[in-house]
Amino acid sequence: MKKRISLKAVKKPVVIFALLFLIGGMLFYWYEYRPSMIREKCSAIAEKISPKDEYVYEICYRHCLRSLGIEYPARKE
Repeated sequence: MKKRISLKAVKKPVVIFALLFLIGGMLFYWYEYRPSMIREKCSAIAEKISPKDEYVYEICYRHCLRSLGIEYPARKE
């Protein structure tokens, strides 16, 4: 006789997998994709404002990053 698999037994692992996938996707978006898009946008903005002066570019770039919620790491000199 064939054993029937209950819907509850199948449902629990699928729900757990879906939750883990959703949480993983959210973490990837927040820590990888979002910051890379912000850095790209800020770089383009700073390039438009000061295409030749590196000092002004750096100031504009850092200001843009901070205004969009990303802290710029301090350089060691």
